[in-house]
Amino acid sequence: MRIHQLSDEISARIEECTSVLRDEIGRAPSVSARGETYYISADGDDTKDGKTPRTAWRTAKRAEQQRPAAGSLVLFRRGDIFRGGFRALPGVTYSSYGEGDKPLITASPFDGAKTGTWTEVCPSVWRYSEKLKDDCGGIVFDGGTAHGLKKVVNWESGAPVDSVTREPFRGYFDLTGDLSFWHDLGREAIRSEDGGFVYLRSESGDPARRFRRIEFLPRVHGITIGGDNVTVDGLSVMYCGAHGIAAGTVKGLTVRNSVFGWIGGGLQYYRNGRAVRFGNGVEIYGGCADYTVERCHVFQCYDAGLTFQYSSGGRDEILMDGVSFRENLIEDCVYSVEYFLGRPDGEDVSRIMRRIAIEGNVMRRAGYGWGIQRPDKTTPAHIKSWDHENRCGGDFLIGNNVFDRARHMMLHVSAGREEWLPAFRDNTYIQYRGADLGRTGPLPTSMSAYEEDALPAMLGEETFYCV
Repeated sequence: MRIHQLSDEISARIEECTSVLRDEIGRAPSVSARGETYYISADGDDTKDGKTPRTAWRTAKRAEQQRPAAGSLVLFRRGDIFRGGFRALPGVTYSSYGEGDKPLITASPFDGAKTGTWTEVCPSVWRYSEKLKDDCGGIVFDGGTAHGLKKVVNWESGAPVDSVTREPFRGYFDLTGDLSFWHDLGREAIRSEDGGFVYLRSESGDPARRFRRIEFLPRVHGITIGGDNVTVDGLSVMYCGAHGIAAGTVKGLTVRNSVFGWIGGGLQYYRNGRAVRFGNGVEIYGGCADYTVERCHVFQCYDAGLTFQYSSGGRDEILMDGVSFRENLIEDCVYSVEYFLGRPDGEDVSRIMRRIAIEGNVMRRAGYGWGIQRPDKTTPAHIKSWDHENRCGGDFLIGNNVFDRARHMMLHVSAGREEWLPAFRDNTYIQYRGADLGRTGPLPTSMSAYEEDALPAMLGEETFYCV
C-alpha cells in the first residue's frame, strides 16, 4: 500500500462531489401526497381538520393527538419553522409540501435576536430575559457564522469548577472569552420547571444588535421515534441540544433526503458530580432491523453524525440486523459514523450485528466542528466503534467512502475477534502528513500512524492520500 500526495485534480474532484451531493440533497423533491395525508404550516390552525393545505394544522403536537394510521403522511410546509420537536408515530411518513427550503424542525424555543431582551449584568456579560427549562447545550449565531462556548460546571468535590480548566467557577462574572455562555439551572440540574437564565459574554455589545439570528440548543430531541416503520423524508432538523432523531429499539426506520445540523451539547447526566454532554444527528440506541439513512447532509454534531449503538452490560438480547448508511454527506462531526455493541453479562445471551453497509458516503473533517470544545480531545474519528466486543455475524461492509481528514484519527474500528471486523473495500483516505490512521483490528488495539509501513492489512488495496 502506498500513500500518494493529494493533487489539485483529486482535491477538485472531491470538492465537486461534495458540492453536487449537498445540492442534490437540498433540492430533493417532496413526497407526493397519497392516501390519508395531513398538512402542517406555521400559520395553520389546530382546530381545523389538517386534511388540506388550506385547513392545515399549526403544530406537530396536533398530529400526535390525531394518531394517524400506519401508511399515513404528515407533511410540513416548506420554508416554515416548527419549534419544539415532535414524536413520530408508527408507520407514518413525515415529509414536506409546497415550494422553497425544507421545513425546519428545531428544539430552539425562539430566536433570541427577535424575542426577549438582553440585559448587561456586568461588563460584557448579558442575561437573556426568557428562561429555558432544559439545559442549553449551545447557541448558534446567524445560521452558524459563530457559535457559543458552553461553560460546563462540575461538582466533583462539592464546589463548582470549570469542567475543562478545573478552575473554581463562581458565576456569570467568571465568563471569559467572547461568546462563552452559562445556563443557570441550579446545581447539577439538567431540567427545571422554573427554568434558568442564559448568560452570554458578548464583547461587541447587545447580542440582539450584534446578530440577526440567535438560536438556542436546549436538551430536546428534534424527532423522537415512537414505534416501528417510521419514515422521515425531506426535513431539516437543526438546533437541538439532544439528538436530531432519537430512537430506542425499532424496526424499519428510514431517513432520507434530510438535513441535520448544529445538534447536541446538552448535559446527558451527572456522574459523581461530573457533567457528561451528548448529541447525535440520527441515533438508534438498542436493537434495530432495516435501519436506513441515505442521501442526508449531517453537519456540526457534538458527538456522532449517524449511529447505532448499545453498550450496557446486563442480559438484554440485542440484534442489529440490516443497517444501511448510503450516499450521505457528513461534515464537522466529532464522529462521522459511530457504532458499537457491548458484551453482555453471560455467554448465553445473544448480541450480534449483521448485514451492515456503510457505502458511498463522503465524510469530512471529523473532530473539526464545534464539538472540539469537549474536554476529551483524543477520540475524534470518521468511523468509531470504540473497543467494544462488536460481535458480527457476517456481511459488514465499509466501502466506496471518502474519508477526508480527521483531527485525531481516521478510524477506530475494533472487535473481540478478527472474523467480526468489517470488510473495507474501495475507500479513499485523505489525512495530514504525520497524523494518525487510528486503532484497527481485533482487541486490544494500538494506534497506527498514517504511514505506508504502518497501514494495517485489513484495509487491503485502499487509496491513500496525504496533504
